[in-house]
Amino acid sequence: MQKTPAKFIIVIVLTLRTAGFIAKISYEAPLENEKFFDFPMDIDGWKGEEISMSDYVYQGIETKYLFLRNYKSEKYDEPVNLSIVWFDDRNIAFHAPESCLGGVGITVKEKTTARVKLHDNKYYDIGKLIVEYNNKENLVLYYFDIDGNITTSQSSIRLHVLAKRLTFRRSSASFVRVMIPIETDYKTAFDELQDFLITIYPVTARHTYTDFITK
Repeated sequence: MQKTPAKFIIVIVLTLRTAGFIAKISYEAPLENEKFFDFPMDIDGWKGEEISMSDYVYQGIETKYLFLRNYKSEKYDEPVNLSIVWFDDRNIAFHAPESCLGGVGITVKEKTTARVKLHDNKYYDIGKLIVEYNNKENLVLYYFDIDGNITTSQSSIRLHVLAKRLTFRRSSASFVRVMIPIETDYKTAFDELQDFLITIYPVTARHTYTDFITK
């Protein structure tokens, strides 16, 4: 009797698993994240102030889970502008950060990366923009966070989501963006954003990571 090739069996198993995965996500309800709206206004000496957004912003972003705030600390002269957007794994629709900023009259002058520390002495390469807003140069840092996986690549987001889906686990992703005017010099602006990102990282996890919001 002729043996069934191992590769053929693997293809069948993967095909059946993918079919089950597709059928399952077709019937799953969206994840709800009520903890997102409890993101604190006071975080270790940083005081937040809500910035209102028009309805068309929510429609363009395609999620109700977003906010825009200024956070001020007595240690620094300038407030940090913070924006966080959250999606569950059924509806991930992040836009390119430079496109979003350009849509509100901000001119992007430079796009590169920056190495920052977020937690436990771990460093990550995240997105960096130099933009012009209100006739001033501003420093922008941003990243995507898929339940602890930090990236600037939207294709990486989808791969992480797919990997969890293939094991029938839910996931979610958030976009974190901070911005500050470059008043004195670049280093002063960068150091403040670095301090702020370290401060909010554990807070962001508690309000956006799937394991936390589904408890």
